[in-house]
Amino acid sequence: MAKRRSSTERIRCPWSQGDQYVEYHDAEWGVPVHDDRLLFEFLILEGAQAGLSWATILKKRENYREAFDHFDPAVVSKYSKEKQASLMANAGIVRNRLKIESTIDNAKSFLVVQQEFGSFDEFIWGFVDGHPKQNAWRSIKDVPAHTPESDAMSKELKRRGFRFVGSTICYAFMQAVGMVNDHLVECFRHAELKPRMLVPKMSEWFVYILRCANDTLYTGITNDVSRRVEQHNAGTASRYTRSRLPVELVYKESQATRSLALKRELAIKALSRQRKESLIQVVHEGH
Repeated sequence: MAKRRSSTERIRCPWSQGDQYVEYHDAEWGVPVHDDRLLFEFLILEGAQAGLSWATILKKRENYREAFDHFDPAVVSKYSKEKQASLMANAGIVRNRLKIESTIDNAKSFLVVQQEFGSFDEFIWGFVDGHPKQNAWRSIKDVPAHTPESDAMSKELKRRGFRFVGSTICYAFMQAVGMVNDHLVECFRHAELKPRMLVPKMSEWFVYILRCANDTLYTGITNDVSRRVEQHNAGTASRYTRSRLPVELVYKESQATRSLALKRELAIKALSRQRKESLIQVVHEGH
């Protein structure tokens, strides 16, 4: 349980010991983040923490920002072998070759997600349907290491080429960027980060299939089908369809939330070509 240090001090989560942790706990941890650059920073730092303590990463955070060009994914994605070598010689960061290489690869994948969804924020917050999940843990022992949402996030990020994104890392990321409110109930920040009124996100999402010029099929999700098809035909929505234009919308189905649409998208992508064609045919016959 969170403990009161004195009759005048605030109650905090028990892990926030020491000035650096207290500052991070009070000002950042659990605050919803919607800025893509900061989301990229947290994603990389949580991965860098693997096998280490968060205190180690916090102490090196400013060094990381300087070393990685303030986590600009467009810059990081173009790092040369020489730059990688200089990072390996930088004592201000965790000098792990796999983690450094994964940061560059993750930056490339991050840019692809931005191009496909308009922002990484739009993509990543979809795993909690656009608003923070409010938990009510009374003991640090109750807080899970991962959840079905972090499992789904990890699986999808790995599918998209990200590395150091296991479910436990993803859940730590979700906690840090406010996708979940995991402050203990007795912690003063729990109430401060709890919205007075949560309004459910009612926007409808669609799973769609496009037939490309070379007769291949492309499956995706969006909340605006017409605009997405226009983007594909303009060559701004996907690397895959860019070289296979024009495309034609041959199938769409609605889902109540983005997370449900994402699950359905993965299910359709797993179907054989024949099963997809049958799905398309059923819709056409219905019209």
